[in-house]
Amino acid sequence: MDAKTVTLAGGSGFIGRAIARRLLASGEIRLRVLTRNPEAARARLDIPGVEFVRADIGQPASLKDALQGAGTIVDAIQFDGYPVENPRRGLTFERIDYAGTVALIDAAKQAGVQQFIYISGAAADENSTHPGFRAKGRAERAIRESGLAYTIFRPSLVYGPEDKVVNGLARAIRFAPVFGVPGTGRQKIQPVLVDDLAACVMLAVSGRGRNGTYEIGGPDLMTFDEMMRIIMDASGHRRALFHIPEGIMRTIGGLLEKLPRPILSRDAVTFVTADNACNIKPLIDEFGINLTPARIGMAYLARK
Repeated sequence: MDAKTVTLAGGSGFIGRAIARRLLASGEIRLRVLTRNPEAARARLDIPGVEFVRADIGQPASLKDALQGAGTIVDAIQFDGYPVENPRRGLTFERIDYAGTVALIDAAKQAGVQQFIYISGAAADENSTHPGFRAKGRAERAIRESGLAYTIFRPSLVYGPEDKVVNGLARAIRFAPVFGVPGTGRQKIQPVLVDDLAACVMLAVSGRGRNGTYEIGGPDLMTFDEMMRIIMDASGHRRALFHIPEGIMRTIGGLLEKLPRPILSRDAVTFVTADNACNIKPLIDEFGINLTPARIGMAYLARK
C-alpha cells in the first residue's frame, strides 16, 4: 500500500483536470487516472507524470486491479452531457453517480484502498424526487457506510477557464442581443472557483476533513441574475435579461429529451433552477481556505 499514490476517477473532466494539476503540483503525489480511453484522456490531460489506466465503472471487474497499490481514490466522475441524461447511452445519474460510486467503493475495499474522496453536489439528498440529487445522496450514504475513511465535498456551481456553464453563458451574452435567464433568476447560487475545490481535495488527501461532509461554494451568496451581471461585467458585454418561466422550459425540455443526443431535459431544467446555497463555515474552519470572490475568479472572462 502506497499512501502517496492517488487514483483519480474522472480525471479528464473539467473538475478532474483541476484536481490532477493540484495533486501533481504538490510534488508528493503519484497520480493514476482511471479512464475508458487512455489515449483520449492523455490528450485532454496533457500533464507529465500521470499514469493512465484503462478501467470502466460499468465493468466492475476492471476496477480492482486499477486501484491496486493506491492509498486514496478520488471520485470526480461526471457523464458526458451532464446534467442532461441520455438513457440510450447509459448516461444516467443512477448508473454513473450512484452505481458507479458503489462499484468504486467495492473495488477500493478489495484493493485495500484506505481513503475515499467524493465530489458530490450542494443539493444532494437521497430522498429527493430529482434523479441527480437523489443519486448523489444515495452515493454519499454508501460511502459513509463503506467502512473506508472518507471526505465528501458538496460544491455549488463550479466554474473556471475550462468549464462549460459560465463560459457558455459568457459566449451566449457576447453574441445575443438579449439573454434568457432560466426560471425567475432568483434561485440562490454560490459559484466556486475550480482551483479552490481542487485545493480542498489536496488537503483532504493529506488528512484534513476526515470522515466529514463539506458544502463548498464561493464567499458570495447571490441570485442567478446577480451572477449574470458579474459575468457581463467581467466579459465587458452588457445585455438585457429576460426570464423564461420554468413551466415553458420544462415543456421544451420534455421535447428535446427525446432526441438521440438530448441537449435539454425536464430534470435538467429543475437542476438549473434549484437553489444551490452552501454553508461554507464548516469548510473554512476545517480547511482554512480563503475562497475566491466571483468577481475575482471570473476575471478571465475578459478574454472571451
